Amino acid sequence: MRKVLIIGLVLSQFAVLAYMAGEREWIRHRGEQVYLRTAPVDPRDPFRGDFVQLSYSLNTIDTARFRSSIPANSLKREDKVYAVLKPSASDVYQLDYLTDRKPSAGLFLQGRVSREVSGGQIQVRYGIEQYFVQQGGGIEIERKRGERDDLQIPMEVAMALGRSGRAVLTDYRWSRIGIRLEQNTVTTEDDRGEGAPPRSPTVILTLKNVSETPLQIADNDAHCGFSLQTEGDTGRRFTMADTRCSPYVLKESDLITLAPGQEYRAELDTALPRWYVLQDGVTGSASLAAAAPNERFRMVYRPPVVLPGMDASANLLWQGELVSPAFSVRGRID
Repeated sequence: MRKVLIIGLVLSQFAVLAYMAGEREWIRHRGEQVYLRTAPVDPRDPFRGDFVQLSYSLNTIDTARFRSSIPANSLKREDKVYAVLKPSASDVYQLDYLTDRKPSAGLFLQGRVSREVSGGQIQVRYGIEQYFVQQGGGIEIERKRGERDDLQIPMEVAMALGRSGRAVLTDYRWSRIGIRLEQNTVTTEDDRGEGAPPRSPTVILTLKNVSETPLQIADNDAHCGFSLQTEGDTGRRFTMADTRCSPYVLKESDLITLAPGQEYRAELDTALPRWYVLQDGVTGSASLAAAAPNERFRMVYRPPVVLPGMDASANLLWQGELVSPAFSVRGRID
């Protein structure tokens, strides 16, 4: 009897594996084909064996983008959630919102909450965070993606989406724009005085056209093309205090045309009020150094809203979201 039970358990495991393999193949051949843009490289997760570690902007989602009858803070680890997607240019999809209820229509990814909600951020995994390659192929991918303070070129990963929200990675291509973040912090006693607290850093962002054709980006004197995004490391929620760029509407004078290989550099002094932050539960805004010296942030480039009548002028405007590596007041970039 025991032998029969063991055989039955083994056969049931094989049946489960066969079902999973069959489902993946069905999704691969019949699923909806979309692209997702990857986030910057995490140097703590280098190339391993025959697969490349991937991360996406929708791995970390602000609680303000969670739609449900329950509060986002009530989500627990391993809770099932759904990232509802919306299209942008070139078949690249972006997050519309996150929900704990399976959508009845549209394209969405099924995921699991990977840790307790903290700092206003929901961490989610979707089972698409590893891309398997031919032996030796991952080294070239890692080289082109870049590391730390080098120019980083996001991958645009092709995937097939099933009706359940499960996804199967099928291919990849490279983004037309790369991003680099450099940080300048004043730390010497001669500049700041002995025992002085750290100053909010100046970050230099470089956007480079790495494609073979011209494209456009947009920015202005207030650098409305860029915004701050917190990583939620300290369990506190921060938002930008300055709302002058919400929304950022395109003016023709803001358009910047980049030829192939050409760069745009923006120097952002986060000590200025433009980059002050608000902390939930605390009255008044403050600089990063004063309010969040131990928090990591990212700069996010987003193109402006193009109003009717401006379409012809902005026909080369790159559409999408470009996220920088994380930085902190204390000078760490990762």
